[in-house]
Amino acid sequence: MLSQFLRRTFVCLCLVVPCGAQLAGPNLPVQHVIVVIQENRTPSNLFLEDSNLVKKGAHLPSSGSCYNTQIPFTPVQLDGCFDPAHGHIGAWIPTYDGGKMDGACSISPGLSTGCVLPACPVSKYAHCPEYSYVPNTKYDGVHGILDPYFQMAEQYGFANYMFQTNQGPSFSAHQFLFSGTSAPTAYPETYYDWFASENYTGAENTYGCVAPFASPIREVAPTGKTSLGYTPLNPPGANQGFPCYEHRTLGDVLDEAGTSWRYYSSFQSSLWSAPNAIDHICQPSGLSGNCNGPAYLTGKVTHTQQFLTDLGVNGTGPESCRLQQVSWVTPDGLWSDHSGTAGADGGPSWVAAIVNAVGGYRNDGTKLPVQCGYWANTVVLVTWDDWGGFYDDVDPIKTMGRGLPGYPGTSGNGVAYVYGFRVPLLVVSTFSKPGYISGPQNNPVCPNHYCHDFGSILNFIEYAFGTNGNSLGPIGPKAWPYADAYVQDRARPPNYYSLYDFFQFGEPQRAFIPITGSKYATACFLDPPACFTTPSLAPDSD
Repeated sequence: MLSQFLRRTFVCLCLVVPCGAQLAGPNLPVQHVIVVIQENRTPSNLFLEDSNLVKKGAHLPSSGSCYNTQIPFTPVQLDGCFDPAHGHIGAWIPTYDGGKMDGACSISPGLSTGCVLPACPVSKYAHCPEYSYVPNTKYDGVHGILDPYFQMAEQYGFANYMFQTNQGPSFSAHQFLFSGTSAPTAYPETYYDWFASENYTGAENTYGCVAPFASPIREVAPTGKTSLGYTPLNPPGANQGFPCYEHRTLGDVLDEAGTSWRYYSSFQSSLWSAPNAIDHICQPSGLSGNCNGPAYLTGKVTHTQQFLTDLGVNGTGPESCRLQQVSWVTPDGLWSDHSGTAGADGGPSWVAAIVNAVGGYRNDGTKLPVQCGYWANTVVLVTWDDWGGFYDDVDPIKTMGRGLPGYPGTSGNGVAYVYGFRVPLLVVSTFSKPGYISGPQNNPVCPNHYCHDFGSILNFIEYAFGTNGNSLGPIGPKAWPYADAYVQDRARPPNYYSLYDFFQFGEPQRAFIPITGSKYATACFLDPPACFTTPSLAPDSD
């Protein structure tokens, strides 16, 4: 009788839902994704002294080629007194050197006044800090400045082959991390196949639709030449190269799906605040004014210091838990890993404060008064927006482009600006495989599950908040897709999405263990003057 009942029930269910189809529901047991965007480092530069990572197979070279001469990496503090060039024309192209990967010694080291560094054995400059790594200096005799990063990498997921999608500096990188492109327009509008490729290099340090007219951003054409091409319709009278673009973003995809998001940035007009360069999101109030779009008026785009508050860090009740489903979080200059400012070494502690707050703790290991329960359903993706001018040995075109510039298998999409050098990626979650390194130590072959880029982050978010096996994406038009559609780490079913190899969904969830060894307390990032002698820093123009 029981077997007959089960057969009848199965037949009835097949009449309602086609047999073999999935019942509607979330694709993954993920309710929040936090994208933490740090600044300007390569894997070796930050993680070379993590001996455990090296033993487990992390690809971390300790020397680099300068026109066929090997230069051993030298240790330089996290807040070193230099900022190597890392623009597209002035740094990426000569560093890449047609695939020889040996021109980093030919770019400007960006030394501050009075900067003292070891002499460079082979270079047209006296110094070559591009061939350096950050030592895990004991700031108190016991704990190293990089301890938080090392713990995250060793306990959760570390990517051997995470690449910038773009071949340039921070401004365009943040556009790719929000939209999957830095193109000024969408297909088929003029300049749809160009890319904003540089940071602004003038005295003004203001970006996006609220920038002064004298703040143009150069763009790279499919031919590889850069110029001031695109002229926006808004604001009226804008000059060529004015950085106010119009195309869809992942924020639009999330809005259409009813998925909440928030973007956190230290300054509304900074190069790290990607939404300010999208006209329909910013909706500028005239030249050098403010963004007045709904995302700004409702707090969807807000200040970096608000993020820990939204995680419930300084709250007293459940109403303090205000984490959105998707968050982009960028640093203040004081806790960016951007080289060049003495005393700006709070990056590892700031990222630890975020991860610890997700787990319900402060950096000192004490529990937060309000327990939001985010650890049970959140994925934290920590990446760095560009290579910062530091040396890396992996050829991104040969590896990701399979020997050709641009996205593989396309008719020119991405030519002249895809792919860029390696940057670190940490995947921290209760669902993460413990101590996992994605990719072999040497000789990567793409496409593969371990070949990641900025589009991988977008693709993962699109799938995580989709249902019934369907993704929310793509962002770009079908005729000219963006980076989220060209990911190389998406496998065949059932793993339709990027970054899947970092996770073990279906296994028992991992209990949270606080990240220890932070130089700065969690409270420092809520009240910076209490801990940092330098005033809050806007992102520089690199």
